[in-house]
Amino acid sequence: MDTTESKLIVKLDTLRRVSRGISGGAGQIAAWVVLAGIASTGLSACSSAGGASAPVPADVEVTNVPATTDGANSPGLLVADSASSSLNALSDSPFGNIQPRLSLREESDLVFNILTAEIAGRLGLVDVASEKYFDASIATQDPRVSERAVKLAIYGQNLQRAALASSRWVELVPDNIEAWQHRAQVLIQLEEVDMAIAAIEQMLELTGEEPGAVIPSLVDSILQQSSAGVGKQLLEELAARYPDNAETQFGIGQFAMSAGERELAGQAFERALAIDPDNIETILARARLQLNTGEGDRALDAVTEYLSRSPDDLSAQLGYARLLIESGKVERAADQLEVIQTTFPEDAVALYTIGLLALDIQRIGSAEKYLTSVAALDQHQDSANFYLGRISDSRSDYHEAIGRYLEVQGGEHYLSAQIRAAELLGLVGEVDEGRSLLAKLRSTVDDPSVSVQLINAESLLLNSDNLYEESLQLLTDGIEQYNEDPALLYTRALVAEKLDRRELFEADLKKVIELQPDNSHALNALGYFLVNRYERLTEAEEYLVRAHNISPEDAAITDSLGWLFYKLGRYADSLVLLKKAYAELPDPEIAAHLGEVLWVSGDQAEALKVWEGALRDAPDHDLLNNVMKKYNR
Repeated sequence: MDTTESKLIVKLDTLRRVSRGISGGAGQIAAWVVLAGIASTGLSACSSAGGASAPVPADVEVTNVPATTDGANSPGLLVADSASSSLNALSDSPFGNIQPRLSLREESDLVFNILTAEIAGRLGLVDVASEKYFDASIATQDPRVSERAVKLAIYGQNLQRAALASSRWVELVPDNIEAWQHRAQVLIQLEEVDMAIAAIEQMLELTGEEPGAVIPSLVDSILQQSSAGVGKQLLEELAARYPDNAETQFGIGQFAMSAGERELAGQAFERALAIDPDNIETILARARLQLNTGEGDRALDAVTEYLSRSPDDLSAQLGYARLLIESGKVERAADQLEVIQTTFPEDAVALYTIGLLALDIQRIGSAEKYLTSVAALDQHQDSANFYLGRISDSRSDYHEAIGRYLEVQGGEHYLSAQIRAAELLGLVGEVDEGRSLLAKLRSTVDDPSVSVQLINAESLLLNSDNLYEESLQLLTDGIEQYNEDPALLYTRALVAEKLDRRELFEADLKKVIELQPDNSHALNALGYFLVNRYERLTEAEEYLVRAHNISPEDAAITDSLGWLFYKLGRYADSLVLLKKAYAELPDPEIAAHLGEVLWVSGDQAEALKVWEGALRDAPDHDLLNNVMKKYNR
């Protein structure tokens, strides 16, 4: 239990004891709300200092658990937000349904649990909120408390508690479809097949519709939330009960494909198409299976035949394009993207999707055309501008890229776009403007991990203008504020090296390694530093071997270990690693190392070949030029 959590429990437990001295249900509840407001206010500062998570929304859902939430825009909580509004809120709160048979102590405990849960939710203490709502759900007949307990447990990924809370919820409202739906989804994720099937049966019975109207969304849920084995078992149970449903057969085929059971998948898809021959999802899935089994163009015949009858089916057109890309038919895929643009010239979803597909196949000009069209429409504008920014960025057209990134006003790419815009402002000599942008972002975020990311970005911006002292101070302040955050320590180490602050460089990296023993980048940086600056080769070997064991495919780490072996006189081992590193990453520093080891090993011709090839791409690289002067005078 962290400091904020323990302070919350202690303070509210004190309030519970105080409240027991106040008689009368309504009076006690009102006192509780006033006292809880004091508790919440008293804890808000410690939550900010301690880096608590963002508040939990009141309407958290089962399937989409967000990485962050915006407390300012969250729906209202079940308890009153302040003492002044508390009495008006009671009619809509679970307190209004506290059972008359509860004793004063039981009533006090119930209110304590709900208030603790709500305040914990505001502070981002999801597990505390979930636990206390679950405790409250046992004591009250109000199904809203059980519902909240279920959703909070799912939000906090405590599925065992969610299963128990959902049992209470369906007990209180056995005719509530949503309650059974949540229970079924939790049991699916827990892989409790028999209980999940029972919950699904109850849900289907309550819908009052034909099962065929409900099963498609159910199959989607099973496909998204189940492992292959359990999902296939669930769908086979459903298929046995509803043998004429194509969706269940489709789902069985999908799971069989993911498990590598191609024959079983083909049989399931054929059964699905026998029931519903025009189901495009199944047609595409069967074509993908047939392509994977080497049937070539014949696998696409059913798709093209469907498209000849239904050219306006966007999902079919996009599915066909994806199949062409997956099967390596890049030119035909590019032609298909043009067909989609012509057929759906004003459809933002279609244009955005083909823009991303064009990027996947390196048709940058086409991608730019499609995404520019999206940016002029009223959907996906932010994402389109983000990718247009990346295209300009890759061309070193930094001013155009900055403009595109700054057009991103929301969505999943917002933060990345703003940070990159700030970095590019530094590259074009507008460091102050970049810092102002980052400062504005820092003033609007509460998430400590985002704040750390922004501090790192500002440090890089200062470094780009050789303002290393300012960068060091910025990082030092951040490290103090965010309790020796490893990312900030790592960045400060790199800045300390620029300032020749060797002791600080070494201390920061050792602290990172203490906090994150498997941080291969920190191990590599420290090991390489010890090789080059101090010749502490035995100590360096410990770090670099660990780094290489953790990240054996990282070319920079492979280069460092190869360079160490050279310093140890192990030339043959060194060459094996340096050749591997250079093949994976033709970097001028690796070329300098490889050339030197080749030269001292007697292969001067190959050394010159490596150096001269690297020099063509990086003519001004200091290390490369220096090593060539040293050996090829």
